[in-house]
Amino acid sequence: MTSPHPALLLPYRLEHTPATAAQPGGVALHRVRLTVGDGPDGRTTWPVRCRGITFDLPHATGASATSDEPVVLRTRLDLPRGPGRGRQWLVETTTTDPAATLLNLTPADPALFDGTWALTLTLDISTPIGAESRVTEDTALGDDSPQRRAGNAHLTTAHDTR
Repeated sequence: MTSPHPALLLPYRLEHTPATAAQPGGVALHRVRLTVGDGPDGRTTWPVRCRGITFDLPHATGASATSDEPVVLRTRLDLPRGPGRGRQWLVETTTTDPAATLLNLTPADPALFDGTWALTLTLDISTPIGAESRVTEDTALGDDSPQRRAGNAHLTTAHDTR
């Protein structure tokens, strides 16, 4: 568990499952699960209005993207349906930086996180991710106008559940 970071309003959990050996001719994939909105112990300030979240996922030390294979191979967004959950979320990935992968998550309508639901993005990636990621959120408490806030989140190792 990495949050809440003092500057961020939303709680984040980033879990990494290391790549297993690839099939001959295949690419070994690391799995990163980004969970937003799980209420960690002691979090009492709800609701949080969100217009978007950006994750800057640096590649692990010594790892870099190669030009002959894509960095991000698959993403899957899990979001329970219901009012106030942003309706439809757009996930955009940028892999042009050989040292990092950038993910932008933008809801069609502002989402209202209240501690009862969470958004989860599963990312299968060929390049290992570094231990600390930069998170930028456009958020506000209650009905206030969202503001840009930035902080860090730390990657934890998870057991392989593929």
